[in-house]
Amino acid sequence: MVAAGRIRLAIAAAVAACAVAAVAQQSTQQTALDEPGSRDAHSVTGHIIFQSADPSRADGQSGEPSGGASASPAEPEPASAETAAPARDAECMATGVEGWDGRLQVGGVFIIMATGLAGAVLPIVSRHVKWLSSGTRVFTLGKFFGAGVILATAFVHMLGAGIETLGDQCLEGRLGGFESWPALLAMLAILAMHLMEHVLTRRIARARPHADALAGAAAGATPSSSLQSEGFEKELHVHAGALFADERRRRLSTYILELGIALHSVIIGMTLAVTGGSEFRVLLAAISVHQFFEGMAVGSRVAALAFRSHPLLLRLLNAAVFALTTPLGQAIGIGIRQSFAPRSPSSLVVMGVLESLSAGILIYSAVVNLLVEEFASPEFAAFGRRLRVACFAATYLGVTAMTVIAKWA
Repeated sequence: MVAAGRIRLAIAAAVAACAVAAVAQQSTQQTALDEPGSRDAHSVTGHIIFQSADPSRADGQSGEPSGGASASPAEPEPASAETAAPARDAECMATGVEGWDGRLQVGGVFIIMATGLAGAVLPIVSRHVKWLSSGTRVFTLGKFFGAGVILATAFVHMLGAGIETLGDQCLEGRLGGFESWPALLAMLAILAMHLMEHVLTRRIARARPHADALAGAAAGATPSSSLQSEGFEKELHVHAGALFADERRRRLSTYILELGIALHSVIIGMTLAVTGGSEFRVLLAAISVHQFFEGMAVGSRVAALAFRSHPLLLRLLNAAVFALTTPLGQAIGIGIRQSFAPRSPSSLVVMGVLESLSAGILIYSAVVNLLVEEFASPEFAAFGRRLRVACFAATYLGVTAMTVIAKWA
């Protein structure tokens, strides 16, 4: 009995000792949790012993459920990506122009207008002034130089600008992941110009014989008594209708050319107007040379058109329309400079689409109506060998000049 009592006392003492140890341990744990900085190093789940044994699980566990990802040196990257997106959005939607000078901008409007008008008027005046029109070779070479200018403008300036604009990072994910929009739009413009010119040319060719028949009936013309005379009149009508159709088609292709250049000119005018600082001066000089060469190309085509009445006035009017397109874009840019965000998605889409469509229009005009038509014409075939070589050289020189200018404008 005494032995059993002693055993009971030993068991009770052991249980009491365990209870005291448990209470002491719980008190120690609570003290550790209450110390400053302890909650940053341990989880609030209460598994302090296990987390202390595995320090890699202790980092970054404050306030989070257990089982989270362990910390690593690469962990800050998602945070930087999250902060980069708002910064990029802010940059894309930024408005206003730093270093914008109103007096320089207004002066630039008149400079661009003057250089464009000078380039367009020069070929026209050379046709009407005797001492200038005597040098027909100069006018011919200027026409082929203009063809090269238009070709380079289409590929290097317009299509290149369309690719750059529609490939801007501010449009990421907004175009369906399709990277060939500029080329597709240019191709659609080429097909549209081809269809439109085909339809209009057929209508012009059908309208001329009908007009000749009405004119002959109104004049009281009688049928010829001789088969030879009747055949001659029919042949004359055919040739007259062909010449009329060819002239109308030439005029149509010239107006299509002006349309493509006008769209491009308005865009570069807006770009110049929302540019400030030293960059504005460089861009102004480059666009001035650009407009002069383009003006020569347009003026040479307009000078070759035949007008029934007031030919000089109508040719100068066409030159003036070209000279006013870029200043119009500048005026628009000056008016909206405070609210215009050039890298906003809507602005990029509008400018990129217009540049790509303009590129397609000018590619069609340059290849079909300038290179093929001019080099396959009877006039070119009648040139001597030296003049033909000079025409090719003038075309290549025009391409080179506009390609070099593309570095700045």
